[in-house]
Amino acid sequence: MYKLRNLIGLPVLELDTGTQIGEVQEVVVDLARAAVLGIVTNQTSWFSDGQGILFRNLFRIGRDAVMVRSRDALLDLTAMPGIDQACRLHDVVDKQIFTECGVNLGLLADIAFDPETGEITAYEVSNGVFTDFVYGRSIMPLPQVQVVGEDKLIVPASMANLLHTEEKN
Repeated sequence: MYKLRNLIGLPVLELDTGTQIGEVQEVVVDLARAAVLGIVTNQTSWFSDGQGILFRNLFRIGRDAVMVRSRDALLDLTAMPGIDQACRLHDVVDKQIFTECGVNLGLLADIAFDPETGEITAYEVSNGVFTDFVYGRSIMPLPQVQVVGEDKLIVPASMANLLHTEEKN
């Protein structure tokens, strides 16, 4: 299972030359479409809005690097279509997940995705360090409806029944 947090820090390599053109600093997701929009390679500074690469322009996502055909895939973040509806990974993870009935399901620890299509497939839910160590983290299929608040995530009550333990490979 590929997880978005594992992308952070990976080098971005140009396939034709092997040159490193950046490092994954952040992942941009569109939760409404349940898709990875792209990656941010250089963070925003005083003089720049940063640069990123749309998911469709990534050649491959490997265990140790992200590959692109050429550095032409780099775009200014403001030029990335859909960026205004999207959110950054760090804005979503580490939020408490509650059902609409007020049941706390745990903390959103990570987001699972398909590296071929960019489709977000599930949430990884943590119930604390001790519970994670003894029982492992839980996996929750991506909810059809959700509310992403400033520090909480609200999901349908039925999601509590769909939590299951992560299978180890």
